Amino acid sequence: MWRWLKSKLRLPRDAEAEEAAAQSRAASYLQDGATPKQWLRTAWAGGEFYVPPPSDAWSQIEALEERYGIRIPEDFRDYLGDVAPNEDFMDDIGTTWWSIKNIKNIPDECPTSPSVTNPLIDQESDKYLIFSDFLIWCYAWAICCSEGENRGKIALIGGSPDCFIADDFRQFVALELADSIAIHTSHN
Repeated sequence: MWRWLKSKLRLPRDAEAEEAAAQSRAASYLQDGATPKQWLRTAWAGGEFYVPPPSDAWSQIEALEERYGIRIPEDFRDYLGDVAPNEDFMDDIGTTWWSIKNIKNIPDECPTSPSVTNPLIDQESDKYLIFSDFLIWCYAWAICCSEGENRGKIALIGGSPDCFIADDFRQFVALELADSIAIHTSHN
């Protein structure tokens, strides 16, 4: 039903303008040379509910890699060690950023769900770490930690259909901070 309804609706002109502005803001982030952890640290500074990572963050990261037999992409690894919240943290636009201790791969996070709808994601679902969700799990985002061609890509999980929405964590954070619709929907 939702897919049919969505296909029948067009974004109003002001929504198109808002998305164009969001894309422009995201491009500015990507051009400034800073890292995702720097952008998030700035965005979350002084936040009432944000608590910085625990002192044992790096050992938690190593345990996560060992548990799933993966090597986490460098920019995401840096974010986890230096900025990821100590407790799950919902930002101003409704994205909940998970603490390291709550990050799981797709099969562990969604054990009773049907398989992922995108075959490229499904075949390596055990190598994708779900690290964030939107509005208390309407859908979530996962990063590919395989050594294959999709390494580092960010996938929308539960977005019907599941799809890639960013080429890497840096692009995802830029789009998220810019409040772009691009991270919330498949590009169909």
